[in-house]
Amino acid sequence: MLLDCLIPRDLSPASQNEGSTLLHNLFMQIHLERRVARSLGWRGFLPSNAGKFSWTMRLANSDLVYGIVFDGEEYDDEAIASTCSLYAFPVEDTTLSYLTEDMKALYENDAHIPKIRELSKYVEEFEDFRVGTLSLIFRRDKEGFNLSMRTAKRNPRFTERPMRPARMLSALFAALYHSFAEVFKTEGRLHVLKSRAAPDRNNYFIEAEFGLSVFEDEEEDTGSDFISLKAPPLSYRPDEIDLAEQPLIHILCGFLGSGKTTFLQNWLNFLHTRERFTGVIQNEFGDIDLDTALIGDETCVEALNDGCVCCSLSDSLRPGILRLIESTPADQMILETTGLANPDNVVHSLEELSDICKIGLVVSVADAPNLISHPEYLGDKLRKAQIERADVLVISKADLVCDDSLEGLVHSLRAMNKKALTVISANGNANFAALDHFFNLWIDKKYGLFTSRKHNPGEDTMLLSNAGFAMKPGASVYETCSVMLGEPVELDQIETIIRQSGRKIFRAKGIVDVREKGCCEVQYTDGMLTVSEAREDLLACDRWLTIIGKGLKPQAGSTAIRKQKCL
Repeated sequence: MLLDCLIPRDLSPASQNEGSTLLHNLFMQIHLERRVARSLGWRGFLPSNAGKFSWTMRLANSDLVYGIVFDGEEYDDEAIASTCSLYAFPVEDTTLSYLTEDMKALYENDAHIPKIRELSKYVEEFEDFRVGTLSLIFRRDKEGFNLSMRTAKRNPRFTERPMRPARMLSALFAALYHSFAEVFKTEGRLHVLKSRAAPDRNNYFIEAEFGLSVFEDEEEDTGSDFISLKAPPLSYRPDEIDLAEQPLIHILCGFLGSGKTTFLQNWLNFLHTRERFTGVIQNEFGDIDLDTALIGDETCVEALNDGCVCCSLSDSLRPGILRLIESTPADQMILETTGLANPDNVVHSLEELSDICKIGLVVSVADAPNLISHPEYLGDKLRKAQIERADVLVISKADLVCDDSLEGLVHSLRAMNKKALTVISANGNANFAALDHFFNLWIDKKYGLFTSRKHNPGEDTMLLSNAGFAMKPGASVYETCSVMLGEPVELDQIETIIRQSGRKIFRAKGIVDVREKGCCEVQYTDGMLTVSEAREDLLACDRWLTIIGKGLKPQAGSTAIRKQKCL
């Protein structure tokens, strides 16, 4: 039966609202397959049962936030008819200017955002934004379904063409139609009403039927004609990224100790709570996979330990990506590079793997306390490359600096990269919804307008190196070693061990048993040592302290000192 894919049981309208069940199951089924959802134009949806059932959503081919509120249903022995109110909320500056003054008043502060998310609680307040009606009518035998939308062609509250109700809602109806066609595995019969009668000339009515007809044909002349359509107006046309089988790989970079792994943990939590499972590839500049352990057990992680990722990516990354593709259904991955990696080179190297992946966002983490205390670091070649190449700039540890200093840093970073999204992060948390929205806008720009797409082939010295040519003079050489700490140590011993390891230490991290504290996670950056209680799942890790710097000295119980070049 046609509706079994959405309601695999007998219909019982007397005990529950079958229309809301049908619509909710449609949204859930479509959005569980992210690639399918993207190809249909969906860019996120949020259900709410505060009051009546409601759903809010974004679409790729619209600047509006849409709302659907379930109003109720009627039924008889043959069919069930459900009715929903349709809302359209402008959120971009170009469309906000079209609103009346009373409607603009609802946007004066951010309070309207949670209200829209729980739309059914505030239907009276948002009455001016209700611009149409959606009907779902289906046979009790589940063999036929009718989807229709009624709205006005023009509305006196909206004088501009983009804000005409029929135009605003057409993209939503098209997405619903194609979604039902996807789950039913059949195209519907589409009709739009062309009214000849004067009172109905401003009405817009479109319907789609799937399976057996729900209504008996009416031969009475009502002064209107139904015109058949092949597809709904404003149907979304998927681009190459929507249809690509290869996963997107986001590049996460940032100098040593900037807080990349903490930010990554919280970003993954955000994605996974929305059932967007993401694979991770980590480049640990050393022998010990500490960052891989810190991510936890819920994420598939591939670790690359062959030195700096930007120097060996093409050879070592391909099998890791293929293993992730085989082991997880993720349609996106995050490559967390070592703090010594130049994202420019990483982007160029990923271009060589275009047969198995696509390049996503370049996200750079900038350490706020470090850059505020040492503004001269902004002129450092590597840090400058990480900032200028970013699509998203994450300013980390914002909770450790004052507002005025933070504002000055933001101004400086934006001067270096005007096109990147700036995200403020405190304690590793950030506005991941804003990052997600930016990603949706980014991917809908046809994969070509953002910072990480700009490339001067003449600067790609890494490709010359891979081809057998010598690295250009001045390429940085970093050293790494790991010190085994089999016995518990005093807290002050840890910093002594780090400082005695070489003449210039950039970074140290590890899992160490500290007397009177137990198993601890140790981080050392820019002369600052932090020690925190280790998670329970890290207790089984070996006790190592990995040190990165220049001029390192061998110590008892340490691995061999490795020298790595990083362009």
